[in-house]
Amino acid sequence: MDQLEEKKRRRLKREPVYVCLCILCLIIGGASGYIYGNKTKTVQQQEYEEILEIKSILESGFVDTTDSETTLYERMIAGMVSGIGDRYTSYLTTKAAMELTSSINGSFQGIGVSFTVLKEGALALEVYQGTPANLAGVLAGDIITHVQGTSIAGYSSDKIKTTIQGEKGTDVTLRLLRNGKVLELTMQRESLDTSASYEIRDNGDNKVGYIRMTTFGEGTTSLVEKALISFKAAGVETLVIDLRGNGGGYLTAATGILDLLVDKDKRVLSVEYGDNSVHNYETSNNPKYKFTNNFILCDNDSASASEVTIAALTELEGFKTIGEKTFGKGIVQSEKTLSSQAVLKYTSAKWYTPSGKCIQGEGIDVDYEVSQTTLDQFGYSQITESYSFDQVNKDILLMQKMLIELGYQVDREDGYFSKQTENALKAFEKDYGLSTDGIYSQEDGLYLLSAITHKILVKDKDLAYEKALSLIK
Repeated sequence: MDQLEEKKRRRLKREPVYVCLCILCLIIGGASGYIYGNKTKTVQQQEYEEILEIKSILESGFVDTTDSETTLYERMIAGMVSGIGDRYTSYLTTKAAMELTSSINGSFQGIGVSFTVLKEGALALEVYQGTPANLAGVLAGDIITHVQGTSIAGYSSDKIKTTIQGEKGTDVTLRLLRNGKVLELTMQRESLDTSASYEIRDNGDNKVGYIRMTTFGEGTTSLVEKALISFKAAGVETLVIDLRGNGGGYLTAATGILDLLVDKDKRVLSVEYGDNSVHNYETSNNPKYKFTNNFILCDNDSASASEVTIAALTELEGFKTIGEKTFGKGIVQSEKTLSSQAVLKYTSAKWYTPSGKCIQGEGIDVDYEVSQTTLDQFGYSQITESYSFDQVNKDILLMQKMLIELGYQVDREDGYFSKQTENALKAFEKDYGLSTDGIYSQEDGLYLLSAITHKILVKDKDLAYEKALSLIK
C-alpha cells in the first residue's frame, strides 16, 4: 500500500513536467509550421503585394486620357486577364456581362435593327423579320442619320443603341438615307427576341421553310420549334437554315435545336474538359421534324454553336452546306460570376463532332462553295477630306471599286484619280442629284456608301439561297 502511494506521488510530480513538455512541443511545432507556411507563401505574397503596389501607384498618380467609362480598377483586371493570351478569355464588368447576355439571347426592347457606326450615323446591316423596323419598311443598307429629329453623327455605338432603344410601346422616328433618297419612318418599340426568325417562301410548286438564326440564346430553341411546327402544318418539304454571320451562343441552345432534328439516341456532341472528363450530348425520344430537302447556309463568320449544329446535321442527317468554310472554333467557354457581380469568361473545354473531329482552327468545309460580294470589300469608313483629278489615295481606290460595282465606267482600280474616274464620279453625282463637279467630297462618299449597301444588301440576289433552290429534288 505504501509502495502504491509512493508511485502515485512520483507520477503526480512528473505529470506537470509532461504537460509543460507537450505545450512546448506544440509551441515549437506551431512556430515551425508558421515559419514554413510563410516560406511557401512568399512568392504568392510578393506577387500579391506587387499587384497592390501597382494599383496604388496608378490610382494616385496616373493621368487618365482614355475617356473610358469603366473604372481604372476594372481596366487593370481586364488587362491582367487579357494578358493570358487567350482571345476568348476575358473579364467583363457587370454592365458588359449584362450586355453580353442580352446580345447572346437576342432579347431587348427596341425596333430590331443591327448596325455598324459611320461618321454620319449608323448603317443598318440587318433588319429582323417581323420586328417594328421591318414592318415600318426599314431596309438593310439604310443609313440612319437622325433619331427623333436629332442628328446622331459622331455618336458611339452605345449612344446610338441607347438613343434608338427605349421603353416598350413608345414611338421612335428615324431619318434614313436610302440609295440617295432621304425618308422618315416612325415605329413603335417592342420587347424583341431576334435570335431567330422564320418564314415560308414560295418557290413555284414548292414551299421553302426558311429559318434565320443570328445567335443561340435562351429562347432560340423554342422559336425554332415554332418554325418547324408551322412548316409541317403548311406541308413544307424543303428546310433552309441560315447561320451566316452567327458567331454562336449557348451550347444548350445548339443541342436543344439538334434534338428537334436528329433521330433519338444519337450522340451529337462530345465535350472534353480541362480535367480530361468527357460529357456526351445525346438526343432524346422527343418528336423529330423531318424534311425531304435540307440545307444550311454558312460563311466564315459561322462559329462555335453554329459549327456544333452544322457538324451534327451534316454528319448525322445528311444536310448539305452552301456558302463558305466556317470559322473554326472548337473550344468552349465557361462563365463565373464574381463577388462584385462582374464575370470571368474563360476557355474550359474542347468539343468534338459526332465523328470525333475537333474543328478548332480548321473550320468545316462546305458541300457547295458560293461566294458573294460583301460590304467588307469596300470598307465602312467615311472620307474626311475631298479628292480630285491626279491625286492618289486609298479612299480613291475604294471609290473606284464602288463605282465599278454600281456599273459606272472606271478605267483603273489603283487609287489614282484619273480623268475616266472623274467622269464616272460626275455621272454618279448627276444620277443622285449631287453637285456635278467631279470632286469626291464627304457628301459624295456618304451617298456612294448608301448606294453600294443598298445594292449588296437589298438588290443583289442571295446566291447561296439560290443555289439551295437549284438543288431541290
